[in-house]
Amino acid sequence: MYRILKVCHLIGLTLFLGSILGHLAASVAAGEPGSASFLYAREQIAFATRVLTLPGLFLAIASGIALARVSRQSPLRVRWLAAKVALTVAVAINSIVFVAPAGARVLAGTVALSHGEPVALAQIVADHNTETIAGAANIVMILAIVLLGVIKPRLALSPRRTDGLASGGASLR
Repeated sequence: MYRILKVCHLIGLTLFLGSILGHLAASVAAGEPGSASFLYAREQIAFATRVLTLPGLFLAIASGIALARVSRQSPLRVRWLAAKVALTVAVAINSIVFVAPAGARVLAGTVALSHGEPVALAQIVADHNTETIAGAANIVMILAIVLLGVIKPRLALSPRRTDGLASGGASLR
């Protein structure tokens, strides 16, 4: 069961992080707001968010919770896991509060602009900047989550070890 959950966790992380890197590539190649290429890129980013980013985030979180339960690790006792959980919550909040709404506003403004509706280009740019900055913060936090999961630092105040928890618990071996 542990190995299946670990594979699901890695697939979720790959979907989530991979789609975000795809968003970055599409944004760089998009051109200026108001251009046809910018609209196309924003539509592709919205589609990837729905079918890759959000399902990947859900799979990573759900399988991470299941992994903690199966391996009997608690964020209350394992500090690297507590840090990983805290960063995951921060990524989810940042995504819900900043990234997703800003991205939706950028797409809506760009679609309206393509239909000739009067839209404040400055607002599209401001929302795009918000999405970019919040997205960059997510990438930094996600990389920290990956490092915590791979390295599993002790983060302990005392050298005491119980039941192998300080060494990271179960492995894929």
